Amino acid sequence: MTVVFRGALAIGALVCVALLSGVPYAAESAQRGVVRLSWRARGERVRRCRAPTDAELAKLPAHMRPREICERGMTPYRLHVTLDDSVAVDELVRAGGAENDRPLFVFAELPVAAGTHRLAVVFERDEPDDKNSGKDDEDSEHRESEHLRDTPRRLTLDETVTLAPRAIVLVAYDDEGRRLTLLAARDSAP
Repeated sequence: MTVVFRGALAIGALVCVALLSGVPYAAESAQRGVVRLSWRARGERVRRCRAPTDAELAKLPAHMRPREICERGMTPYRLHVTLDDSVAVDELVRAGGAENDRPLFVFAELPVAAGTHRLAVVFERDEPDDKNSGKDDEDSEHRESEHLRDTPRRLTLDETVTLAPRAIVLVAYDDEGRRLTLLAARDSAP
């Protein structure tokens, strides 16, 4: 009896798959385009140090008590995108990793109706309140050469873009030019 039941179940599943394969599916509207933001940025390294409190010192054995407690990482950036004077993205982009010392990654896709649109992107370093305590100056000469590779404090892009149906416009970071760039591509699908 179980063999007959399993056979009927398999035939029923095949019939369902056959019926569902005929249902039309549109992955996206043919009248829309996409503004894609995609880049990798390197923030400024920061190190904030403070003296440990008496309560923190009391929890540790005498030989493990530090003179200062330091937090390291990369300064986060604020991403603000407006499309036709309405805010599309407003978020804080933080570095990954256990110590927040990895590069910053930006990726967002904004579906947009075909036509001409005003696109404004601001990618700006979110500065700490105490600007002097944040710099990591272990090796100032090494720090100066690294500073040239850091992403600038503020990047902006303000453009008028025309999107055809199913077109993709890419906003990327040009590491050599140290600026945001706009690239356009057309979907090859009919």
